[in-house]
Amino acid sequence: TVPGSTFKLPSLVAVMEDYNVKLNEVIDIGDGICYYSGKKVADSHRPPKSKVTVQEVFEQSSNVGVTKIISSYYGKDPQKYIDRLYQMNLNSPLNISLPGEAVPYIKTTEDKTWSQISLPWISYGYETRITPLQILTFYSAIANNGKMMRPLFVKEIKKRGKTIKVFEPEVINPSICSQSTVEKAKAMMEGVVSNGTAKSLRAADYQIAGKTGTAYIATAKGYDKK
Repeated sequence: TVPGSTFKLPSLVAVMEDYNVKLNEVIDIGDGICYYSGKKVADSHRPPKSKVTVQEVFEQSSNVGVTKIISSYYGKDPQKYIDRLYQMNLNSPLNISLPGEAVPYIKTTEDKTWSQISLPWISYGYETRITPLQILTFYSAIANNGKMMRPLFVKEIKKRGKTIKVFEPEVINPSICSQSTVEKAKAMMEGVVSNGTAKSLRAADYQIAGKTGTAYIATAKGYDKK
């Protein structure tokens, strides 16, 4: 499936890891519309101000903001961005214990379908195919201080009351990024609930961090309405 806005976290984690981007860095998103090779990118709502921080880009789920950040830093070397996504295991199947897992797809710059719009489009969750479980595993790794675990669906198998096989937790990647990047990512996700698109959850009795997600529907002719 197309991950849409949920993919903004991996994109920003990548650029923070590669370039030590700060959460208070200011991005000019104008009126929430920009163009790449004549193709329009627009935010879901007109921003209240034209200049926002990286933190606010994530909190408000700004498509324009994310594409500008990624294009600014990786524009001259888009493969570096793809390589970072691969290093965070986003292109690898999880090899879960259930059959039928789809293989994720994130194109490289060598792919015949790579174009001038691929870098900005991938940055906010398009031109890719990643399962919701793959995205959840990434978010869980951030919550787990960078340690990515294989999703565990079966704890043990029994036959006639006797345990014949036990499944232990498995580490996929002991550290998908540095601890400083993890802390930035956590702060961004907390901001989504306290100040951003998930403010309806902030009345909970406990602290919540997360990310709202929207995407266009993929059709044979391109992308349909949200």
